[in-house]
Amino acid sequence: MVRRGLNQRDLCAMHSMLSTVFFSYAFLLCSSLLCCFAGDTITYASNLIIHDGGETLVSAGKRFELGFFTPEQNERYVGIWYYRSNPRIVVWVANRKSPLLDDGGVLAVTDDGNLKIFDENGNHFWSTGLESTSKPAYRLAKLLDSGNLVFGDSNTLLTTILWQSFGHPTDTFLSGMKMSGDLKLISWKSQVDPKEGNFTFKLDEERGQFVISDGSIKHWTSGESSDFFRPERMPDVIEYFLSNFTRDFESNSVSNPTSILNGINLSLSDFSNTRIRLDVNGELQYLSYNTNGSKLWWEPKDNCSVYNACGNFGSCNLYNKVACRCLPGFKPKSQENWKNDDFSSGCSRSSDQCVQKNTFLSLKTMKFGQPDTVLEVEDEKQCTEECSQCQCQAYSFVNGKFNMRRDIQPRNNTCLIWRDDDLKDLQEEYSYGGPDLFVRVAISDIGTFFFRLVLSPFVTTRC
Repeated sequence: MVRRGLNQRDLCAMHSMLSTVFFSYAFLLCSSLLCCFAGDTITYASNLIIHDGGETLVSAGKRFELGFFTPEQNERYVGIWYYRSNPRIVVWVANRKSPLLDDGGVLAVTDDGNLKIFDENGNHFWSTGLESTSKPAYRLAKLLDSGNLVFGDSNTLLTTILWQSFGHPTDTFLSGMKMSGDLKLISWKSQVDPKEGNFTFKLDEERGQFVISDGSIKHWTSGESSDFFRPERMPDVIEYFLSNFTRDFESNSVSNPTSILNGINLSLSDFSNTRIRLDVNGELQYLSYNTNGSKLWWEPKDNCSVYNACGNFGSCNLYNKVACRCLPGFKPKSQENWKNDDFSSGCSRSSDQCVQKNTFLSLKTMKFGQPDTVLEVEDEKQCTEECSQCQCQAYSFVNGKFNMRRDIQPRNNTCLIWRDDDLKDLQEEYSYGGPDLFVRVAISDIGTFFFRLVLSPFVTTRC
């Protein structure tokens, strides 16, 4: 339903605002006998949304609402939000790149058969961008109870959608979307500014992982930190939701799978009341409308959850006063940056491991990033031999019985090798445990005094 219908006075007032480009169209609106709203639809020459009129569309089941809103002074947007949510919970914004700055604003189906936003002078601020049609009278926009705004020809809308808001999300993922292809979420610029912010969330189909990026820099990934740590990065229920319920849900093959997330039982019927939102600070949040928007899950959860938080060869520890430090035998690439708590530049070796006599440090309960080589081996000795040349930077032997992934079967003994790639995404005292990591360092860089002062209990040496 619509909060308020247009009367003849409203329409004629709007007509006077429009430019000559829209004169014939406005006249048709004013003279039409069909100037009443179907509650959830906009059609050519009969229904439209005017900013000053306060009209909105409401989905049939009163779940979502569409209309003009003003999050900041003198900037107006067309968006979709939960019906009568207070404060307003916006899930989609049409013209986030081009807000209206004047008092006028109209959302309507125009002569070329597109759904458009334009101001009192007829300037376009947003469009569905479809090819022009000679039959605009057949075009119709409909707000569904899923929160999806669909647009197409009225006689084929049930079978052929020409455009839909689910294909052009802003910062929010709703049930019925599918995170694949070019689909992505882009954060708001601030909590009150819907314009595009710094963070992007999308699926890296080549690597099979979800990624939050801050510009060109990885901020968080669901699977970059070695396959052994992936289940702690993104629960199955979240991947199931993002795949539009097409991904295998653990070993549960029934049609209505359930899961427990932070103590809350979730079933398939609950997903219609949940959403995923990319916050302005780059935090991916799984939210429930039924629990007053409380977070059921989020990442990154802490400083060490940020991808490669301490840079290459830097290790993160939540329990230290300063979260980042260089591995023994390494030093900050930029002392100045580290003094200012900017650890992104990481660390470099203090000495060339091929010039100095070297050894391996065994780092316990570590989380680490992907290696450049993965081999099946008979035992740990064979893995050590694979990293015998001084150019080999590090290795880790993973016993076949060690399995942190719930979605894969136990494997053979595995040897992870870092020859060319730097060690990334390191975390000490990792809560979920992990294989030992052996890092090659020059013995001269870990002398007895240094070793006693700096090395933690989780570090041992292997010559």
